[in-house]
Amino acid sequence: MTDALGATGESAGVDGPDEAAEPPPTPERTSWSRRRKALVALICLLTLSLFVVGGCAVWLLYSLNANIKRIDGVFDRAAIPAAGPRPPGDPAARGALNILLVGMDAAAAGADPEALRGRRSDTMMILHLPAGHASISAISLPRDSWVSIPGHGEAKLNAAFSWGGPALLVATVENLTGVRIDHYAAVDFAGFKGMVDALGGVTVDADKGRTKLDGTKALEFVRQRYGLPRGDLDRVAHQQQLLGAIAKQVTADGVLGSPLRTQNLLQSLTRSLTVDDNLNLKALLDLAADLKGINESDLAFRTAPVAGFDTRGGGQSVVLLDDKRCTELFAAVRADIPWPTPAPGELWRP
Repeated sequence: MTDALGATGESAGVDGPDEAAEPPPTPERTSWSRRRKALVALICLLTLSLFVVGGCAVWLLYSLNANIKRIDGVFDRAAIPAAGPRPPGDPAARGALNILLVGMDAAAAGADPEALRGRRSDTMMILHLPAGHASISAISLPRDSWVSIPGHGEAKLNAAFSWGGPALLVATVENLTGVRIDHYAAVDFAGFKGMVDALGGVTVDADKGRTKLDGTKALEFVRQRYGLPRGDLDRVAHQQQLLGAIAKQVTADGVLGSPLRTQNLLQSLTRSLTVDDNLNLKALLDLAADLKGINESDLAFRTAPVAGFDTRGGGQSVVLLDDKRCTELFAAVRADIPWPTPAPGELWRP
């Protein structure tokens, strides 16, 4: 996803001392608020498998949990001696949680390590849940970022997955950022396709105007690689547009208010989800309990600071990260403190 993200941030409003004096919301304001809250709910579903939305019962949660694939050895560096030790984690951030979210084609998202070799991850994000888990902050790592991959030298970030699966990708991200990753979650794009088809299609603001997409066309939209002025960064913007379109359609159709339709969406998503073997049912239940009360003001996306674009490694088009600003950003993540002020376009809120 950039696979990231770019748009402008926005600040939350502050209630005055006399709430009764505030005028009732207009229909337009209410509709926008509902769409934003739906978007937050969908992001939670896609990233953390928060299955307790729309009044889903506990028995349904157990059923959905059975759909999820789990993979072991994600954090084992014994087979990656060049990676060195894992980051220790900052004692000041006790209680905070960092999850590496990966998006990829369906064939690459399974739990068989051998089947993952040769595949590449399309979307990589660090989801940071601060102590108390009252919000979600996501930092997108462009797939074409030129980085050092343990045992392989410099290459694009998504090559780490191709060469060594989730374990090498986690080691690469941890070495790049200094952030200790607590959990790994991969979502194959079939989850997006299933959602769009379940909704009867969605409408996005594409380059050629407003366009209605079915599941197959939606996948083409988020996978587009050529003809994009900013390459990898624009690809991320497409993913954001699709997610927003799904949220709008869900709200318009009242899907989140229908347990049956919500179940259909969740079934599609959980069949597309692979996580590390430590992210068991209890861990998912705990996350769901912590995060079910978040709203749009508690969710923010940021793209890892980019210095520019260039060619490397025999003419490959790559993204060059801004080392200084990345160091500042990831130091804040490690210490569980507010992010440094973002540059224009780095921060996006739904």
